[in-house]
Amino acid sequence: MKALAAYIMRGRMQAGAVIAACAALSLLLPPVTGPLVWISAAAVGLVTLRIGAQQGAIIILGASVVLAALGMLLSGSPLLGLAFALMLWLPVWALAHTLSRTGSLSWVLGGVAVLGLLFVSAVHLWMGNSTEVWREVLEISLRPALEQMSSLSDPAQMDRVLNDMTRVMTALLAISLMLSISVGLFIARWWQSLLYNAGGFQREFHALKLARAFALPMVLLLLAVVVAQGEVRQWLLEIVAVLALIYMFQGLAWAHRTVAERNTH
Repeated sequence: MKALAAYIMRGRMQAGAVIAACAALSLLLPPVTGPLVWISAAAVGLVTLRIGAQQGAIIILGASVVLAALGMLLSGSPLLGLAFALMLWLPVWALAHTLSRTGSLSWVLGGVAVLGLLFVSAVHLWMGNSTEVWREVLEISLRPALEQMSSLSDPAQMDRVLNDMTRVMTALLAISLMLSISVGLFIARWWQSLLYNAGGFQREFHALKLARAFALPMVLLLLAVVVAQGEVRQWLLEIVAVLALIYMFQGLAWAHRTVAERNTH
């Protein structure tokens, strides 16, 4: 990984090639989509952290052009590059710039939480009844595959599976996006530490501590879920799931810090 980070830092061409290649391969090789997306995001983050926001923006623009051209070849539409730029690279770029200015991973996670909340809210405002929309999407995209599975040959069982999935689709997409952004930024900071500041990422990660202000909204949301109904309750449940991801990173940081303090394996 250190060799890859060093290669990315050799110049714009190398960085842009890694970013675009990993993004393209993530679409062509579904079994390893996650790690490839993380590396693509991490490369954007590393350039922005080390060289600056301007150079990071130039790299994103170049990689977007490459992916747009690939999208034209594969599907006749340049939306592929635009989707990666808007959904992944731009948030990573903005949060990496914030991290370089503040040196605070907690600020980064706060920004990721805000992005998750905006994503969930945008889906509900755009779709209206999101569960009904997701049901239509899954009927077209997933039902044919389920019909080929002998374990789900019963139509009633298949309907239950689809209904269960419709209730979690928005949260799953939001969490997937947040995870890609967060892990990409963590890898970028780790790479920067490997190349220029040995042990720096470990110290920052061990010091990660979310502000207590995060706790009150979480408690209020949980109380609101109890009394809410219908689409509003679904919306609140998805927001709780988004915030829970941020606390997962806080838990990981606490666990690693405790292990280090006690000098255990």
